[in-house]
Amino acid sequence: MAKRRTRIKDDIDGYQKNLSWDEAVEQFLNSMRIKGLAYHTVRWHDENLKAIVKALRLKELPTDPGMISEAMLKDVVLKMINDGLSPTTINHRVRTMKQFFEFLIGEKMLVNNPTVKLERKKPKSTIIQAFNEQQLNALLKQTNKNRFVGFRDYTIMLIFLDTGIRLSELVNIQLNHVKLADSEIVIPHGKGDKHRRVFVSLKTRDAIRKYIKARGDIPGNNYLLINFENLPMKGRNVQERLTIYGKKAKLEDVRISPWVLSQNITPDWSLKTVVNLS
Repeated sequence: MAKRRTRIKDDIDGYQKNLSWDEAVEQFLNSMRIKGLAYHTVRWHDENLKAIVKALRLKELPTDPGMISEAMLKDVVLKMINDGLSPTTINHRVRTMKQFFEFLIGEKMLVNNPTVKLERKKPKSTIIQAFNEQQLNALLKQTNKNRFVGFRDYTIMLIFLDTGIRLSELVNIQLNHVKLADSEIVIPHGKGDKHRRVFVSLKTRDAIRKYIKARGDIPGNNYLLINFENLPMKGRNVQERLTIYGKKAKLEDVRISPWVLSQNITPDWSLKTVVNLS
């Protein structure tokens, strides 16, 4: 019996040493795909793991999972801190490390988990100022609603204000997701890859209807939001447009971003801020 236990232990130890980082990562990500996790979630973990293995190599530390110790991972976290990464970014990578090694332990690819005592960095508390009524009016007035691009951007702002959806959700809206008769938009791949519905005011519904008419039919492109080349808008395009309007409006002491704009959602915002702008 003693020999049998020794033989099994030797096999496990050998497997630990022979398991490469790339092989382990591939199995970890494939397990997420099999579970049906969202594409962006899988990619997020993949990017975190690439950053972690890059740090290990820069520190000239081993990358085979079975050779990585708690002290090595703490050294990686310290490097991130010294590199000036934000606590949020560091915590995201620590979270991925923990899930990665927990997966390897669960699949019996490893015996020891070096992340057990790995702690997340306490983030600094920050207060992000939302727009006030005057700032919203100033921002919305910068859009030239007589031109397609200006009216598109105006409509984007209204959707954010009405629904509070994320930027990634906004740019993935397709025409068949918009239910104008019911004043709603179906978000098919929201957080957790779950479907949900968001509702818009009559003002925003009318703006969306007018925008869709101006957009016209584009063969092969069913995305609601398009750029001047008739291609789907990217998240960075939306952010760039908002930044331009923020500068034109000379807004100060407030971050110009889709997230901040979506935080201004209130039941009667359209009555207070947009009723006199059309």
